[in-house]
Amino acid sequence: MKKTIFSVFLLLPLMAAAQKSYIISGKLPEVKGPAKAYLVLYKNEGWKEVDSVEIKNGQFQFKGTVDEPQSALITVRRNGAADSGNQRDSQSFFIENSKISIVGTDLISKAKINGSVADRENAEREAQIKPVTASIMKLQDEFGKKNADGSYVKPLEERKKAADSIQKLVALNKEISLKFAESHLNSFAGLYAYNMYVLDNHFEPAKVEPLFHRFSAALKSSPLGQRTAEKIEIGKRRQAGAKATDFTQNDLNDKPFTLSSLRGKYVLVDFWASWCGPCRAENPNVVKAYNELKGKNFEIVGVSLDYPGGKAVWAEAVRKDGLPWIHVSDLKGWKNEVAVMYGINSVPQNLLIDPQGMIIAKNLRGEALTEKLKELIK
Repeated sequence: MKKTIFSVFLLLPLMAAAQKSYIISGKLPEVKGPAKAYLVLYKNEGWKEVDSVEIKNGQFQFKGTVDEPQSALITVRRNGAADSGNQRDSQSFFIENSKISIVGTDLISKAKINGSVADRENAEREAQIKPVTASIMKLQDEFGKKNADGSYVKPLEERKKAADSIQKLVALNKEISLKFAESHLNSFAGLYAYNMYVLDNHFEPAKVEPLFHRFSAALKSSPLGQRTAEKIEIGKRRQAGAKATDFTQNDLNDKPFTLSSLRGKYVLVDFWASWCGPCRAENPNVVKAYNELKGKNFEIVGVSLDYPGGKAVWAEAVRKDGLPWIHVSDLKGWKNEVAVMYGINSVPQNLLIDPQGMIIAKNLRGEALTEKLKELIK
């Protein structure tokens, strides 16, 4: 009995520490005159202003509750100035149900934020990838420069080498986030890093799913954990060896097209958009592949991620780029139902489906696209 009572007393500090709400206290003593602070949270794939308070005597406070740590932004506006352009004074952080302090002088963007474990741990990971990200940006700036006529300043061979270097640096950043997740299995920041950076646009479910099951039960059952599990399941739909999920969307003539109507053929499902520069640059390679393989039981289905009201622009891109295959879209942009179903959140991407309706390859592109298809299509 004594042991039980003693155990309860040991838990009391933990119970007290587990706050069910947040209190954000800000101090900006050099902010004079009319000014307001705005709290914005990232909800349902969009930013939403949830609270605002006047800054009095350089101080402000927010109170509320979140279901789990999440991305937040505090912005300060002075004298009713619009929150736009270079007038914006803001700082992003991870909000959680704890006592959070924001201390600065006159700018919220330069203030110090303390009290959020998720924010502190995420900052540790960001510090590790910062130099790698800086190198990526430097290469992109140097080799992405164009002349007045739109041509690249750097020759093609140098740009290819730079692209290879960027790919290696991107892979290094992913490895850093992977190791961070492995060492933070009881941490929201660890699961967040896993969800955002390990489960990237091209993750292989078989390779990364085992790590998800090592996270704590509480994290796996959290809202983020549930979204992560769903993301993995969606990723399985586009992996080699999976049966292609059927779909129906309207073509350019507003006629419904169903993927399974091509059963018995090799089909390249190509996700792209008229507004996507890399997609348009890749189209000549896809055209070349189509012309060489179209008589060999092969077809292409282009799924466009163009936006509402963009049918004319989409059709013009098809005409201008000379894409003589099947084209479909629901004109919902990134919310295209086929793209969502397959977890496509970057373009260009593609899936190669065999005559039995099984995915046998994905993301075949570049000058070697035709040769790769010839190897796979017998």
